Amino acid sequence: MTYSKFLTILTAIVGSALAFSANAANYGFRVNSFIPEDSLKPKLDTALLGQEELVEYIPNVPHEVIQDRLSCIESEIPLTFNPFVRSFIDYFTIRNRKYTRTMISRQNVYFPIYERYLKKHNMPQELKYLSVVESGLNPKAASWAGAVGLWQFIRTTGKEYGLDQNQYIDERMDPEKATEAACRFLKRLYHVYGDWELAMAAYNCGPGNVNKAIRRAGGGKKTFWQVFPYLPKETRSYVPSMTAVIYAMNYAPEHNIFSDSILYATPTEHLVINQHLDLERFAEELHIAPEKLMALNPEIKKSELPGNIKNYKLRVPANSLALLKTDQECILLASLPGSELYAPVPVTVPDETPALLASSAEADTVQKVTYVVKRGDNLVRIALRHQVTVADLIKWNELENNYILPDQKLTILQPVAENTTTLLASAAPARSAQPAAKKAAAPKPKMKKIHHVQPGDTLWDISQKYNGITVEQIKKVNNLKSNRLKPGQKLIIS
Repeated sequence: MTYSKFLTILTAIVGSALAFSANAANYGFRVNSFIPEDSLKPKLDTALLGQEELVEYIPNVPHEVIQDRLSCIESEIPLTFNPFVRSFIDYFTIRNRKYTRTMISRQNVYFPIYERYLKKHNMPQELKYLSVVESGLNPKAASWAGAVGLWQFIRTTGKEYGLDQNQYIDERMDPEKATEAACRFLKRLYHVYGDWELAMAAYNCGPGNVNKAIRRAGGGKKTFWQVFPYLPKETRSYVPSMTAVIYAMNYAPEHNIFSDSILYATPTEHLVINQHLDLERFAEELHIAPEKLMALNPEIKKSELPGNIKNYKLRVPANSLALLKTDQECILLASLPGSELYAPVPVTVPDETPALLASSAEADTVQKVTYVVKRGDNLVRIALRHQVTVADLIKWNELENNYILPDQKLTILQPVAENTTTLLASAAPARSAQPAAKKAAAPKPKMKKIHHVQPGDTLWDISQKYNGITVEQIKKVNNLKSNRLKPGQKLIIS
């Protein structure tokens, strides 16, 4: 395990004055003996913005108050207070307040995941703050030593705990799987040492270094602070940082630290993939930016999933799947070979939508259509275009896999249009009367309905304002190549 980058900066700040004597049997900390007098005075953060000077008030908080606040936090892990811990608390509440604000803004994205897995393993909930120390709640975080993800697994430890790593996927960056692995690893370390602080120390520097520190301390001393002088320098700062993070994030308002951009996790559903998938094109079908789809699946290293992938659970925005259902594209999602859509509500096609071609093929009139594959086509796009399923395309064309080539001819079954059926059933003399009948039945021309794009408008919002039109229809009528709109832009609605 490696430590996050701020530790290097913090170590430089506290310097040699924070070092503890390696021979001390106990530390006998005096509350007022460490922090210089002038460091307790109120401080001001200033920044120039144009011609205005913004001043931020930083409260002066005595040692006794911080110690009392720490004692009020319910925790299964000891929250020891001493001058060394105080220096880290000052780092998060005075010197690097921006870092604490960032953690507050991100915590609602990841803490619910951590809390769920910690509860599953019957572990202290405070361990969720360890990820703040490890990665700054950044699933893409990577250290110089090759540790990756929210929980900073190195390659070998990641493999040991079942986190797959290949050219397409690195599950050390998967929030769910990495959290499960971290819980298992920490739980195992706790069973070895019977102490959560030592377990965290071993998570950072490895059990070998912790065992060595215990031996050097005399063997009988088996708490973090007892073996503190004999631990690696980085690890000596690791547990105090954890205590400081817990304090800072629980008492941020008391230190005038607030975040004005609280983030929340995007509601998602899972689509199990067993075939090659171009993620950029699939994002287009979901009407979202490719970056958003990749952000929901940070473990994916490339913009595609390989053809030999098995049972991969792709996270997809729940509202985008609802949009696909509106556009009848849920036919595709529900029918990818070997795929399964996990959703709170079963995937269904609204009654007013056309029947699937799988059932239409059983109707009385079905015609074969030959489609010539174009460069850049894939079965997903072709299925959407013809409102059929990928499974049907494979079946109708006896394909062995999902790969297709330019100029390849595919057979597609399509229902015969209703007016065509009527013509086939009619007698020859009736055909001569058709032009007159069509002329009489021809609808009156309609006036075009125009929508003027307003600031903040999206294609989805606009489609909801006008009944009977979908996002894809708006894009097709207006020849739009993307979902981007400009205020003042005119869109033909009908």
